[in-house]
Amino acid sequence: MGRSSRLLLTLLVGALTASVSLAGVPDPDLSTVPNVIVNPDGSFEYKVTVVGGDGPIDSALVQIVFSAETDGLLCWCTGQDHPVVEAFTDASGCAIFNIAAGGCIDSSLVASPPAVEVFANSIKIGEPGVVSPDVVDPSGNRAQEGWDPDGTCLVSAGDAVEHTPAIVNATLSFCTDLNSDGEVSPGDAVLITPAIVDGSSCTQAL
Repeated sequence: MGRSSRLLLTLLVGALTASVSLAGVPDPDLSTVPNVIVNPDGSFEYKVTVVGGDGPIDSALVQIVFSAETDGLLCWCTGQDHPVVEAFTDASGCAIFNIAAGGCIDSSLVASPPAVEVFANSIKIGEPGVVSPDVVDPSGNRAQEGWDPDGTCLVSAGDAVEHTPAIVNATLSFCTDLNSDGEVSPGDAVLITPAIVDGSSCTQAL
């Protein structure tokens, strides 16, 4: 093999190696990280989609890291991992989480932002907040207003009262926009209503 042929081969191998290495690198601008949705019975699916320059990334490790402030404010259910929750993506680049907890954390109101960080293969792809049907304690206080779940994470009539005005008036409310589409619509009511009717609950981890 001549010198020019070896040089061309080296360049081709280098280009191919660079392409392969970049293919599995998550791109925050292409990936999708909605606000983290939690429910006391862990029945809600929270989905993160990890995408790189060549499309969805399979088998990426996705880590949801709740800050110390957020971790202390949420009503965690017994047996639920925290402050870090992990899952791997599938062939579509989707990682599915079922997080058993309650509480709403508006990321713009935390004392020490970010409230939550989401990483894919150790690359930060988002800084969401937390939403839930369980938005108030038995006294009507929210998590960021000094709430006290008193040992039980529970979706109750108090939560219905809290969510109803935003749904009826189609008024944007961070805690009621459960599907993170930037508006309060029937889609949010579809998520909230069954949790209220069923009285979704769990024992709070203390």
